[in-house]
Amino acid sequence: MFLNILKKDLRRKKTMNIVLLVLITLATALVASGTNLMYTTSSAIGYFIDKSKVADHSVTIPDTAENRQKIKDWTRNQAIVGEVYSEQQISVTSRQIKLPAGRNGFSSNLVLTLATVPDKVNLIFSQDDQQFKLDAGEIGIPVSIRNATGMELGDSITMNFDGITKSFKVTEFFKDAFLGADLMGLKRLILSEQDFADIQSALPEEAISVQYSFMAAKGVESSAVAAAFAKEDLQANFQVDKGLVKTSFLTDQIISAMLFVISLFLIFIAFMTLRFTIVSTLQDEYREIGVMKAIGFKNGSIKGLYLAKYSGLAVMGGAVGLIASFPLSALMSRKTAEYIILPGGIANIIISIMSAIAIVLLTLLFCVLCMRKINKASAIDAIRQGHTGERFKPSRRFHLHRSKRLHPMLFLAMSDVVSRLKSYTTLIITFILSAAIIIIPINLTNTILTPKFISYLGTTEADFYTKAVVADIPLNEIREELSKVEQQFKDQKFDVQLSLEYTALTKYISDNGESNRSISGTKNEPAANLEYLQGTAPELANEIAITSIMSEVYHKSLGDYIVFEIDGRQHSFLITGIFQAISNEGYMVRLAGEFYPQITTSYMITGMINAPDQDKAAITAEMKRLFSQYEIKTADEMLKEVIGGFIGQLKSVISLLTVIVCLIIFFITSLFVRLLISKEIQGIAVMKSLGFTDGLIRLWQVLRIMILLTGSLTIGVLGANILGERLFGFVFRMFGLTELHFQIMPLQVYVLYPLVILTVVVTAVYTSCGQIKHIHVWNMNKE
Repeated sequence: MFLNILKKDLRRKKTMNIVLLVLITLATALVASGTNLMYTTSSAIGYFIDKSKVADHSVTIPDTAENRQKIKDWTRNQAIVGEVYSEQQISVTSRQIKLPAGRNGFSSNLVLTLATVPDKVNLIFSQDDQQFKLDAGEIGIPVSIRNATGMELGDSITMNFDGITKSFKVTEFFKDAFLGADLMGLKRLILSEQDFADIQSALPEEAISVQYSFMAAKGVESSAVAAAFAKEDLQANFQVDKGLVKTSFLTDQIISAMLFVISLFLIFIAFMTLRFTIVSTLQDEYREIGVMKAIGFKNGSIKGLYLAKYSGLAVMGGAVGLIASFPLSALMSRKTAEYIILPGGIANIIISIMSAIAIVLLTLLFCVLCMRKINKASAIDAIRQGHTGERFKPSRRFHLHRSKRLHPMLFLAMSDVVSRLKSYTTLIITFILSAAIIIIPINLTNTILTPKFISYLGTTEADFYTKAVVADIPLNEIREELSKVEQQFKDQKFDVQLSLEYTALTKYISDNGESNRSISGTKNEPAANLEYLQGTAPELANEIAITSIMSEVYHKSLGDYIVFEIDGRQHSFLITGIFQAISNEGYMVRLAGEFYPQITTSYMITGMINAPDQDKAAITAEMKRLFSQYEIKTADEMLKEVIGGFIGQLKSVISLLTVIVCLIIFFITSLFVRLLISKEIQGIAVMKSLGFTDGLIRLWQVLRIMILLTGSLTIGVLGANILGERLFGFVFRMFGLTELHFQIMPLQVYVLYPLVILTVVVTAVYTSCGQIKHIHVWNMNKE
């Protein structure tokens, strides 16, 4: 008997059951793939770093006899250092490299080095996750550079070294845990040992550097090695520890974590819809429940009947969602797998299966909780269909005779929404969460792409930038370079204001001398108008500005003194300003306008164009043509080079989420409208008897959903702007950004995407109102 009842219910409520099946399937697929991706990404980074034997601390210094002796003496006296490896490297600039026609050039902000295939530490792997060797005339390129330049296997690369020209064939695109992340500004190109030796022999000794990789002794934290090295009097051109390597892959973890959180939102939507359908079903079938209780059926038996249907839907949706999660996981992790070695085994498959099982069990548990109304229903209550015939509050808060200018259908819609707002809770929450799911990633993307975001990377906002030169150069030489460039721009009649932006190596000296750290110091000449969280820009020679992360870690605030070593001398600085930065895990200082370091470690020239905004693109293009040697780029180009493929991933996620959310909105709205119409058959029949046409009744259905949608979108968009900012503020704090303010594009956030949701909802309502024409006047007497 139960089986026959179940079959009839499945046939009678096809739309409702199909919508529930789709929602459970989508929720299961997203949760299973989201947990799979989050586990794969988080475990893969640690696995990749361990498999690559990334050093606990690595430094690159000039390869001189003095430096080699200093390193030897230091490691001999350091018990925390277990092993030390050295590898010679050759610095190369993007201008020395010629790529094939049709390929994008190397970013001028990349620091490039030539090296041989490592065999002991900081290993690299082919696309097949295997170690490889190169023959003479071959070169290996990191995957990140392949993606940026568009190079393919077999391409030829030509390099020039002081009149010496050598050509190489690209035979490998390799995965590099040490320097392969997009956020790493240093990249290595791999040559054969023979080619490296030939180039080395043709270059002067000062052109060669050596990278020392230190492995911590057993039981010693990797950060301890970096702290110990900072106490030494060794000027390193480049330093990176294992902690920074892990942080450089954080963008992948942000994507997976965001997908997982959004999956939880979708589960909540699915459960709210499930509750709505169960409650609606019980209300519609109160009479049948009463009859079953009257003839002796127990509560457990009645619940089992309903639970059988939802168990079938949950199991089927879970199974289909689990199957769909595997290709979805592969799709979302495809870019990650290009430059990270993913761990093998069946752990990720087991996690997906466990996630799907958890969704099914939670669905059944939620169904049981929603069926508690059956316990309270008696036979007489059920016969009355849950109503006692009493009403203690008015059903209308609007009066048509007082609103003569109000369209009758709009009046009915507003009156119905206000008097029965609680019954629309599921639809309201769905609209709110759907808007938030779409808007939050959009706000994040716009925030990262805004010109202001580049200041968080330690670079001044400007209209254009020249190539970055990374080398130890006296300050007076780069000032001469600025004067020369200013004259060239003046000769070509460009009305611009040029500034010099450079960095100097500074070393923080802690009060107890145990927590020293090398930190990059930045400065602009003339001084730029930069943003500060607290205080003002340093001006006098004994003033300095530090980041908010440094303020928290070192317990320093405005008015305190802090000690730094610059150019081999220690200086005590007064902290006048606190700012925030993402580079170098948030550790950076700004030097005062009257403090002049002797040696700069890198520099570039920035410029502001004195012209209307609409003309700046054309002017910049003309500058690029006339001054190609400076490799000029706009702020957008500069930002895209720094953040790599993160924005591309984020845009792909937004597209995927928009499609999924629109499907969910369509199905839930269709389900909701169909259930409402099925409950209002008698009321619609009365309206038809009064002369209302099918079109007017359909308009009434659309208007009340539109009223709900308007209010829900307002709450959802505002919530996404406020709560999303706090959510990702917490995430970016791991980068060093202590205060994040979303850059909101009004046209997108308040117009474009709400219109997309509006279109989907209106389409869902209209397509679900087809049954109205099958309701006739005589249906108003139907019991």
